[in-house]
Amino acid sequence: MSIVRSTPSSKLVGATVLSAFLLLASPIAFPAEGTDSPLRTYLADKRAAIQAQSAQPAAPTPIHAKVTAESRSGVRRLRIGPTGEFQYISDSGRNYAGYNLGAGSWDSLVGTLASAVADEYIVQAAVQNVPLDGLDVVFTSIPERKSDTLAYPNNLSYVAYIDSPATDAQLQTLKRAVHENSSAIDLVTRPQQVSHAEVEYHHSAAQRDPKQPPGLRDFITEEKRPAVLARQVKPAAGKARPAEPETLVARAHVEPHTGLRRIFLGKDGYHQQLHDSAPGLLGYGLAPTVEEHLLGVTGTCLTHIFEVQAASRNVLLDALELTVDGQVSPRFGSNVNSPARYSGIRYKVRIESPASEQDIDALRQSVEATCPLYNLVKDEQKLEGSIERGAYADAAQ
Repeated sequence: MSIVRSTPSSKLVGATVLSAFLLLASPIAFPAEGTDSPLRTYLADKRAAIQAQSAQPAAPTPIHAKVTAESRSGVRRLRIGPTGEFQYISDSGRNYAGYNLGAGSWDSLVGTLASAVADEYIVQAAVQNVPLDGLDVVFTSIPERKSDTLAYPNNLSYVAYIDSPATDAQLQTLKRAVHENSSAIDLVTRPQQVSHAEVEYHHSAAQRDPKQPPGLRDFITEEKRPAVLARQVKPAAGKARPAEPETLVARAHVEPHTGLRRIFLGKDGYHQQLHDSAPGLLGYGLAPTVEEHLLGVTGTCLTHIFEVQAASRNVLLDALELTVDGQVSPRFGSNVNSPARYSGIRYKVRIESPASEQDIDALRQSVEATCPLYNLVKDEQKLEGSIERGAYADAAQ
């Protein structure tokens, strides 16, 4: 996925990434030579911010994201936040009628989980006063087929590369705290209560105005449907079945001066993401938090599967927009007695189509039965983690 930030005029610009690089390049109060490392200084500041938050009452954080299937291209535009201030493009490869303009939902999920784990290591290191000099998290997933019609990222694991003078016992205590407190880990390892998608249906004309330019209907019928049907062809007797999806991998690198997480998706890091902390935890407002992005990614996946199932069932779509809402309980505060957790996850989809209401409801049911990330969140997953001492070997990437 490629991240941009909206200006008040709603034009897409690279303000977020540019601002991040300007911030990282701007004068920062670095520690004097021979004193603590930049990341240790950041952890000390983070610890102070956490203590300040812990002294004040806190309320749950609402999460809102919107995904739009963009007309003739079919790419999924994800807007995160109440005003859509952060935007990502999610796309497929050419073999699935996409243009590879952004990372797919599966890759984005693994990348966001890598960032979420790295973020929790930073928070818990600050809480426990564990010194860190460098942190990278490499997250992997081996997708698994649950049925003939459902497969999704599974076999979740990570390796945290930690450069630190802390003892092995301290690092293992740190790891336990991460797994006990991370809302992201809880989201994927514990079955979540997720609502059925609420459908807002608008009937459109069976015949489009020929004066109008090609739109989503044309993408579904002319590009997505042939690609979907080609995937549904079963191999002839004696021929090998199509290969299962390869291992997904992402690396999250923690920038030591700012705590920003830069995420490289895939083995080649072709697509990248940026995540920031919440405002009260030294965030700069340069990128979404991982809590926001995780729900947003489930929305891009649902939107894509609406396209896929519409193509498979030959249901014409003229507009497709999905919103996802939920909340995360507070992480710190004078009234907080338990780890932060997601709740109230719900989806709403707006569809314009000449199909009948019965066909649209059948479409919704098929989407929920086959959507990878919708079912990943609903199901219980296993997640394993390990720590390796020392800097990440390929830190030059």
